[in-house]
Order: sequence, then structure tokens, then C-alpha cells
Amino acid sequence: MSGGKSSDQTATASTSSSPPHTLDTFRPLLKSLILSIPIPGIPSTSSSSSAPPGLDEASLRHLFDHLSDPEFTSNHAHHAQLGSTLSGMRLGGLDVRPETLLVASQTFLAKCIAVESQDEVCSLTTKGEAQRRLQQEAGWVTSDVSEADLLARLTAYNGTLDLVGTGGDGQDTFNVSTTAAMVASGVPGVRSCKHGAKASSSTSGSADLLLSLGIPLLSLTPATLSPLVATCSFVFLFAQLFHPSLAPLGPIRRALGHPTIFNVLGPLINPARPRRCILGVHSAYLGNIFAEALRKRGCERAWVVCGKEGLDEISIEGETDVWELDGNDIRHITISPQDFGLQSYPLTQVASYTSDENAAIVLRLLGARDYPDSTDPPSLASSVPSAANLEAIEAYTILQASALLYVGGHANSYTEASRLARQSMKSGAALRSLREFRAKAKEAVMQREKEIAAAGEEEKRRREREEQDARASVAHDRKTGDDGFFYAPAPSRSVGVGTEDA
Repeated sequence: MSGGKSSDQTATASTSSSPPHTLDTFRPLLKSLILSIPIPGIPSTSSSSSAPPGLDEASLRHLFDHLSDPEFTSNHAHHAQLGSTLSGMRLGGLDVRPETLLVASQTFLAKCIAVESQDEVCSLTTKGEAQRRLQQEAGWVTSDVSEADLLARLTAYNGTLDLVGTGGDGQDTFNVSTTAAMVASGVPGVRSCKHGAKASSSTSGSADLLLSLGIPLLSLTPATLSPLVATCSFVFLFAQLFHPSLAPLGPIRRALGHPTIFNVLGPLINPARPRRCILGVHSAYLGNIFAEALRKRGCERAWVVCGKEGLDEISIEGETDVWELDGNDIRHITISPQDFGLQSYPLTQVASYTSDENAAIVLRLLGARDYPDSTDPPSLASSVPSAANLEAIEAYTILQASALLYVGGHANSYTEASRLARQSMKSGAALRSLREFRAKAKEAVMQREKEIAAAGEEEKRRREREEQDARASVAHDRKTGDDGFFYAPAPSRSVGVGTEDA
């Protein structure tokens, strides 16, 4: 971006100074978009074509300012134009251009309910806790690495990590990214902040899984969730709570019946704004596009991944294309499970089950039977599907968690990252991260309910005081009328003057 402003500052300035949005301000943008769509069979250089060059950056920002304005998008009279816009972006390929994804993500992040990750505040606390754990918990430090070197790597990056996919790959695999985020967060010094929603095209979405694991997502609010980012090593931000500006667009998207930019935008609008992440895409052509969008956003380090099968995760079956972003540099590499010291398994062995069954698998993988806790939903321990290949799902999870640890800079090699992920899973550290989030989330819900109840009681007492004051005032007026001095003018001697008796 020019002018010395950061991308976030530019987006904020754009949204804060925008005029009221009406059809009159929207139609010229829609017209420019539609007329810029190439017509099949007519070369773009044809003299018969008077199509404008399309939307420049300022117009693109203005367009997304409209799309992110709930007052504009919730008006049913605007839905035809909004649907045409989403379809036009799809037809013209505008929805998968890096500059479009950048502007869209900046705009909706500026409109979302902000989350303060408090990285600087957490830094010293995280380092102290990591040092304590390395000294007191067996298995983290080995003969190959000293405690000092490991501590330096684990705490060098003090921000949050995210592991997320666009969805839409049609593979319907196990909830591996959410589980892997828990595993990564079990490693000392690591913080994962997952951002997701309920399933739209798969059997079980990330939010569905966490609801089955007893996380009270539907009772939480942004105000109760946000503080947990700084106090829990694993946190999940339920997308619908933090992006109210997206809600009015839902019915329009469903009515269109085809993918739009919002099908792939989710991974770019985590309210915690993690500076390091792994982002899965369902098609290889999106790899460099998303890597470029992340680079333009100022992301420090990231992997954009796509399994050779068209999987928006790192494949446990075979090779995965990776677009590695490191600072300003993007390079393409290929990885496989063997690079992490893991065995390959067919994707059919890591298929998804229902959210309850996936939750049972998570608890089994994280060692819930070895670390029983009364807060675990009791029905889940016996509902692991008999057909589930736990070894394959475990390897699939370790693969994603290892990559996240590597991208986060918490390991020097793939194999070291794999060792840390396995230790987190086997030691019960990952399970403790899950339970910590669940306990604090429930505590936050209870505190909010107490505050609501207290506010209700205070309101009740206020009304009672008002009623008492009103009754006291009436009683006082009556007493004044009965016992007080009553002033009336003295009768006039000519009081009868001007009267007529019948």
C-alpha cells in the first residue's frame, strides 16, 4: 500500500470515512464490474468492445464497503444487485485475485469484533510457564537438544498460530485441523487461536466438534471469549459471533447456489490476526494466490497447502504442494508424511464421522482414558466407531500439528516438530489445553449469567425503590392535606355581588 500506511490502517480509514451506502452509490460499481467481465468469443482488444478496465483499488474498496454494511445488505430491495455482484465477481474471476482477497479481508476484519491477542503482555508469562514445564515435565528435553536451546525456539514467537482450510474439497475427512491445533497448543510456549464455524458441506465442522466436546460456544459472547486468547494456550473463535456483517449475506449466498468469494474468505479473517499460520486450499491454482494475499496482508510466515488429491489439508496419503511464505519471499515445495517420519495412509482411513463420534475419537487420541476427567461428556468414551482407524487418524493429526509447529518457528526440523507433537499428545498436554479452554469458557458463561442475574436483581430493586418512593410520595401528599395548613382567600364582604337568585 502507498502513502506509508499499513494495510489495516488503510482499511480502517476507508470504512470509517465512507458515506451512507445506497443503490445510487452501488449501481456504478456493479456496472463497472459487469461490463468488465470478458465475453466468450470476443477478444478483449476488439474495437467493438467498449468495456471499461474494471474496478480499480479505490472502487474495489468502495464495493466491499457496501458488502460489509449490514444496513445495506439486510435491505431486501438490494438483494438482486448484491447477488449480481457476487455472481459477477465469480464469472470475471475477480473473487480469486490476491488484491481482491486482500481488500475483502481488510474490510471485513475492520468490521469484525476485534480480539486483542496481547502478544507482548503474554510474552513473559508464556516464557516463564514454558521454562517451568520443560523443567518439571519429562519428555520435552532430550539428549539431542538442550533445555536452553529448546526454550529459545519455543518462545521466540510470542503470537498466536492458526491452522485453517477453505473447505470445499469434497473429501469430508476427520476434523484434523481443530484437533491438531489442540495438539500444537499442548507444547510449552505455543498458543493456537482457531477460527471456524459449523459445517456447511461436510459431516462435522470445527464448531460442531467443539460443541460435542462440551465447549459452550452458543452461550459465549465476543466479550467473554476475547480475554481467553491471552490466558489459554488453545482458543476457538466462533466465526458467527465475531462477524455480524456477514450474516445478512447468508441468504443471498444460499439462493445463488454457486460458490462465491465468501466460500474462501474465512481463513483470511481470523479476528485474532495471527502472524503465522497454515492455510489449506481445495485447489492448487489457489495456492500462490492465497500466499500472495497473505504476503500483502503482512503475514510473517505461512504455509498454503493443497494435497495432491485436492485436499485442503496436508495429505496423509501422498504428496502435498506447499507455497511457503517467509517474510516477502514465496517458494513452492512438495512434502510427504515420510518427511515427518510418519507412515502414509489412504484418505479413506481418515474419513469424518458425526461430530459426537469425532469428539470421542479426539478424547481417545488425546488420552482421555489415561487422564479421566469428570467434565468429559460420559457418553463419548464408548462411542468411538468400530471402523475408525485410530492409528491413521493419529498420524494425520500429528502431521498437521508438526507442520504448524514448524511454521511457527517452534522446531528446527520436520522430525523435531513431529516429536514435539507426539509428546504433546501422549503426555496429556494437548488434553489439558482442551480442558483448560473448556473450563474457562464455562466459567466465563457462568460469570456472565451471574452478571445478568445481578443486573436483573438490581433492576428489580430499582423498580421496587421507585414504587416505594411513589407510595411514600402519595402518603405524604395525603398527610399534608389532612394535617397541614390549608391556605384559601378570605371570604369577601361583597361575595354575593353579581349573583342572581332564582
